[in-house]
Amino acid sequence: MARLFVLLSLLEEANSLDLYNSRRQAQQIRAMRLFNRNKDYVNVYRLSEELINQLEEDIKFFIRKPQRRHRGLSVRIKLLCTLSFLASGSYQRIIGQNINTFLSQPSASRCICEVVETLNHPTIISKYIKFPQNAEERLALKERFYKKFKIPGVIGCVDGTFVTIVRPTENEERYYCRKGNHARNVQLYTDADLNIIHVDATYGGATHDSFIFNNSDIKNHLEELVGAGETVYLLGDSGYAQRSYLMTPIPNAVEGTPEEYYNKLHATARNTVERTIGRLKGRFRCLLVHRVLHYHPDTAGKIVIACCVLHNICNRAGLPAPTLDSHDEEEEANFRAIARVSAGRQLPLTHSQSELAMGQSSRDMLVNQLWRSRRE
Repeated sequence: MARLFVLLSLLEEANSLDLYNSRRQAQQIRAMRLFNRNKDYVNVYRLSEELINQLEEDIKFFIRKPQRRHRGLSVRIKLLCTLSFLASGSYQRIIGQNINTFLSQPSASRCICEVVETLNHPTIISKYIKFPQNAEERLALKERFYKKFKIPGVIGCVDGTFVTIVRPTENEERYYCRKGNHARNVQLYTDADLNIIHVDATYGGATHDSFIFNNSDIKNHLEELVGAGETVYLLGDSGYAQRSYLMTPIPNAVEGTPEEYYNKLHATARNTVERTIGRLKGRFRCLLVHRVLHYHPDTAGKIVIACCVLHNICNRAGLPAPTLDSHDEEEEANFRAIARVSAGRQLPLTHSQSELAMGQSSRDMLVNQLWRSRRE
């Protein structure tokens, strides 16, 4: 019996020593400088080393300090782990085996959740995702759109994109998109330079784009501006209802007419939101439809917002974004078409005839204005 006790004690001591040595080895590996070129940082993390350093400074005050061990994971390691996951779309078991982070799966999972939560802090969001708050900021956006696309009064474009998630255990019908798929319907507002100026990731995939917009604070804000006499437009596709502050395409426009000319300018300008979505998902592949997020819907929404924050950081720094290949683009387009049909069936839209009439009148004035100024 005594021998057995001694043997168990020795085994326990050996296991503890092995665990201690493994942790020290992991710390040494994590402390290694693996990249010497910015290109390598951008390829793996999407951010340059300088931007990673800046972001680390931004979030370090919101990351909780380790309580159990003196040598816990640093803010930088947590950030790199999260960036690697968001960029690759690979899950924790792969991230945990990556020499760039060298973490166990539970540690990687905790890091991702903690950093994503931090990137959703109001202080961080307000710093990097900014909807114009005053006339001066709106004027700057309008001038940028006019310089690039020759349409006056435009402050942004709006469109939705779907981010697939695992089947939720509660309120499944809110996220169902046909054929067994579930998703978040994320509404994005973008400026002329492919920056995201607002994002709404609170609705499920069964909700139509127009419904999300009609229940948004942005709509109420634009109504107030138009009511005060300001000319201000968003550009949206035919999935939205025409309003005096939301310009949509004109169906069946005849070639050579002012309506066709308006549609061409509208399509070129509105393409900025589609390009933004392409860059966002090219940078952060965890958002692609075939990279189903294995998280609670609320956490999935926070991951989307975190990616939008990071996209703006990269875009404003002029960093290159990986492009989606033809297969990914086709999958995105097919899923969007299926999901939008499903949302349209589940949430029939009703619009005030007076609002539609006012919107069409505003669009007619814009059409005539563009036609008159086309040769200037």
